[in-house]
Amino acid sequence: MSVTTASSASFKMSTITCSCGKVKLTLPNAVPKFRCGCCCTECLQRAYIGSNGKLPAAVKNLEEPVDLFYVDSQIMKPDSETRAQLAVFKLNKADAPNVNLRATCCGTVLCTQHQEFHAPHSMATFNNLRPFLKCEFAKVPKSKSNLWTMDWPAGRSEALALKEKSTRGEALPQIFDVMTALEEKPITDLISALQIEASTKPENSISYAELRDGMEVKIEKAFFDESRAHLPDRKP
Repeated sequence: MSVTTASSASFKMSTITCSCGKVKLTLPNAVPKFRCGCCCTECLQRAYIGSNGKLPAAVKNLEEPVDLFYVDSQIMKPDSETRAQLAVFKLNKADAPNVNLRATCCGTVLCTQHQEFHAPHSMATFNNLRPFLKCEFAKVPKSKSNLWTMDWPAGRSEALALKEKSTRGEALPQIFDVMTALEEKPITDLISALQIEASTKPENSISYAELRDGMEVKIEKAFFDESRAHLPDRKP
């Protein structure tokens, strides 16, 4: 997986930028609080949507999971022009737990927040979806695990573990079903990180909830089939 860092040691904040460059969100904390891979179909569908179906080949072909950076849900208040190009959506149904933010100028999905596990202190962005999403952080942690491998064919999960052994020296823990592993250390570590309050809240910053306040939450069903074509009950 690619690792994105800022080029200057004096870089104090982090940024998330859409593919066309018209929307850039600045985060007060320059370091993600946690990092892991996610194999779930929802993250894959978000990647399809944000790239208009042209997502990086390694993600599309299930050679690597979506590389999640969990960050403080605190954002420097964007100007009115930027804010006018932001919209929120849920995937597939109104009671979906994640509220996703995208740039309407080009469709890039910028970040997501699970309303039970992420809110109110955290949200997630996506590190390995360039050129459709550009993340710049001063320092990034090592990935800790790969989640929701139940959504991948067994052969793909095994290939991922072999690749990690070759490139990292060891395979990351694979969590087949997060909801049945809530007491296991990889997940308790993640949950603990998500519950940490933002380390810095500058006066001109707002929370993710404040940013999306007043925005209509639309339902997005695009690329549902494409993101699930590899599942056993669907055609390959």
